Amino acid sequence: MNPFLAGGTLGTNASINKLIIAEMPACTVTQPLAGKSAQDIFSTDLFIQEIKNASDQLQIHVDSLEEKSLPLHLENSLESDDPLVRSAAHDILKLFGERLAVILLCLKEGSPANRRARADWGEAEWDYWNSLKRIILVGGLASPPLGEQLKYYVEQVFASSGKSPYDIVLGRDSTYAGLRGCTTYLQNDPSDGMPFDDAASDGMPFDDAQAVSSQAPIRWANLIFDYGQSFIKRSYAVMDGRKVQDIIILGKTLSRHVAWDVKDPLVEKAEAQALNRYFLDTITRTIQEVEARGLRIRPHIVLSIANYVKDGRIANRGGYGKLRLIAPDYAQYLSDCMKERFGRDYHFTLIHDGTAMAAGYADYKESVCISLGTAFGVGFPPGRKDF
Repeated sequence: MNPFLAGGTLGTNASINKLIIAEMPACTVTQPLAGKSAQDIFSTDLFIQEIKNASDQLQIHVDSLEEKSLPLHLENSLESDDPLVRSAAHDILKLFGERLAVILLCLKEGSPANRRARADWGEAEWDYWNSLKRIILVGGLASPPLGEQLKYYVEQVFASSGKSPYDIVLGRDSTYAGLRGCTTYLQNDPSDGMPFDDAASDGMPFDDAQAVSSQAPIRWANLIFDYGQSFIKRSYAVMDGRKVQDIIILGKTLSRHVAWDVKDPLVEKAEAQALNRYFLDTITRTIQEVEARGLRIRPHIVLSIANYVKDGRIANRGGYGKLRLIAPDYAQYLSDCMKERFGRDYHFTLIHDGTAMAAGYADYKESVCISLGTAFGVGFPPGRKDF
């Protein structure tokens, strides 16, 4: 049994961000990492800071660039014709590849000191990590060529330290793994497999439905969102009955109002309201954009979110956790708001982003998905019998 899942829902103790390296594993890494947490040593923000520190050697003009885009420019440095630029880029990838290797070694070996430092894990959680065979890396930092280099340096640490490695897989099209995984939630939904005429008339006045059904054939789409800590990714799935025919990626937008550590309750409430407005406006704008392309939106909208969520209720964890202050059942709240704005019935499925990413890897057994982004995300592919 997977101790991190209860009734198919990922528990809040699944996070590896809180892993404390109380004791360094026996390995060739010489960085002073003992006493630090996983989130202290690996994140997009830390990547960005290292890029800024080495911007001259990397030949990246950071002042003229959007900060969150800097890892993309590191890719260019990694493939530069200048050997000194390439070397500076490899130094950064080696730094973080070694850190990722140490985190994975701590999870795999579960030394007594590291077990004691993780109060919310017992023997079952540590033993489960030890039993896993495969790590699927997804997210922006796992995309080539950065992901390939991180994998290389992780494997170098395991090999040079004489450790039995995890099988590390780089997820296909990993930047959009969450969107792809969300499509699996469409394939068993009766409302998304309705015949076109029935779907066209659903929620519409009779006269309008007759007019629609008399025209030929309507192109239908399901909206899919991935609300991350850095970006909001938007897309729509073109369905053939209950089968996904195509996924069309729309332009992503910057995430806003997702600070984690708001202490003042009044400030948190104001930020929750601002985040909620931005959340609703993004959905509204996307509906209008897709309909302007001549498509009609099916009722079911799937939304991955970088926060723990269960049955539409958002937990008080992470930057999106403040949305709990807007409504206890945020999925139903979204449905009500879209009904007011468009006069149509929509229903929302909200999914933890790690779970959404893992859903696209159902064929992988004894595996875990780890997203490399603003923070670590974790999800378990649903293919195993004990899931």
